[in-house]
Amino acid sequence: MKRLSKQSKLASTRQRAMILLASNTLMSAPEIARMLLTDESHVRKVIHDFNRHGFESLRPRVRGGRPRRIQIDDEARIVAVAGARPDALGVPYTRWSLAKLSRYLRGQGIEVSPAHRARILARQGISLQRTRSWKQSPDPDYEAKAARILALYREQPKNGVVISFDEKGPESLCPQHGRGWARRGRPERHRATYNRRQGIRYLVGALDVHADYLRIRPRPRRNGVSSLTFMRQIRLAYPQQIRLYWIQDGLSSHWTPEIRAWAAVNNMELVPTPTYASYLNRIENTFGALDEFVCKNADYLDWDAFGYALADHVRHRNSPAERARRKLEADKRRQRRAATIELKLAA
Repeated sequence: MKRLSKQSKLASTRQRAMILLASNTLMSAPEIARMLLTDESHVRKVIHDFNRHGFESLRPRVRGGRPRRIQIDDEARIVAVAGARPDALGVPYTRWSLAKLSRYLRGQGIEVSPAHRARILARQGISLQRTRSWKQSPDPDYEAKAARILALYREQPKNGVVISFDEKGPESLCPQHGRGWARRGRPERHRATYNRRQGIRYLVGALDVHADYLRIRPRPRRNGVSSLTFMRQIRLAYPQQIRLYWIQDGLSSHWTPEIRAWAAVNNMELVPTPTYASYLNRIENTFGALDEFVCKNADYLDWDAFGYALADHVRHRNSPAERARRKLEADKRRQRRAATIELKLAA
């Protein structure tokens, strides 16, 4: 006992041994408590435990804090309820709010604080998110069309150029909100009142996929005549002996008899994308950048101002330095993806 009171690595064991040694000298519990600066009830508990269990009572029963208030099954139930639609559980709502989720869980006998509930959901990767749409192509020739387009993207045909064509719009002259850096609480503001007396425009664009060179024109309307006129302009940008592989969607104004006949005699192959598969059209990504950096966060007063901003952006995008930068970034992304795949295969 003396050795334990002096040499034990655990302070609780040393204190218990000293309490028992003092008790063996017939000291009272209050006297022992004052000497060791502890509580009388603790002294009596140590003595009673020793009388019942002997030296085994000197070893502290180490526990990991207070017992769990929310059991593992309760956490699983919280995650399951939060990830389910309320109307599927008989609650007349289309989504949960935090208050409604708490009330429902309380009715199920699960009482949890908002902060702890948030931690549980965060650990399981559950968060409040906007819904997204999905679309499946009903095209019976989807596989063949997609394979043809991806093959053209993967390798440039000999004596050929791959052109991705599409239209964006309609665009109108009105303030377009967007995003920008500003002091907190002091965002850039746009006028709230405007008129639409100057009509609309469609952006007709063609992307040389392998050269990463964009050509785009605003047009007052979208029809077969406009599409054919633009195709003629693009055809003039390349020698006649160069075959153009013209990737476009199935919009009727892109496949008029005049367009088909003109393409057949001008060394141009029309390559259709599958139905509801615009994501296979490479120019869609370019239109996203135009929308974000030209159309949004802007308030053009006339079409001349819009056309100047559009031309300035396209000129900057097509500059050799910008194209080299994008190519370098694309190469780095491909290398990272390849390295990730190799690590997964090695594991």
